[in-house]
Amino acid sequence: MIVTTKKDLDAIKGLLSDKKKLVIVGCAECAAVCQTGGSEQVREMAEALSNHEVLATISIQSPCDKRISSRDLKRIAEEVEEADALIALTCGSGAQALDEVTSKPVIAALDTHFLGMVERLGRFYERCSHCGQCILNDTAGLCAVTACPRRVRNGPCEHILGTKCDVYPQRDCVWHSVYERLKERGMDALFLAYHGPVDWSKNHSPREEIWQR
Repeated sequence: MIVTTKKDLDAIKGLLSDKKKLVIVGCAECAAVCQTGGSEQVREMAEALSNHEVLATISIQSPCDKRISSRDLKRIAEEVEEADALIALTCGSGAQALDEVTSKPVIAALDTHFLGMVERLGRFYERCSHCGQCILNDTAGLCAVTACPRRVRNGPCEHILGTKCDVYPQRDCVWHSVYERLKERGMDALFLAYHGPVDWSKNHSPREEIWQR
């Protein structure tokens, strides 16, 4: 799930000084779970921008999917055409998808932070850095690249404080946790597996994955 937070409302209003007619678009998936772009937040944004003419509001299941955004926006095609701008209560990918399918100015109302694991509502944790060179099968399902502040791929580093991380002393060193979990599962021999450095040539931005037909 993509974790987002709300931008400052005054900053958003400042971007709308020359925009009179608006359409507000929310995300019914990730942003809804984060309570930053669900139907309630779309309604709140419409109320906050009551000095503008809000032509329509809509929540799209996956606004980052251009096919879905294009399909759902057809329901309010006239309003989108008339609008001076769209307000996107979505992640950055969703905002860009809306821009591409409408060719309208899109005001991103949220900040996008990380790909998160959900423990429960209001508790989101970064567990994957999507490096493209996953070592989870050797580390008992714990991503050291993400959980280690130094991104050590063969640990622990020399700074470990007993079993604790020196950067975050309240946390266990992830490599200590990897060893304990591997040992518990009878797989501790994997702890000695060597993982070469990340080949950042495979990790440059912007990345693409295109299937060959």
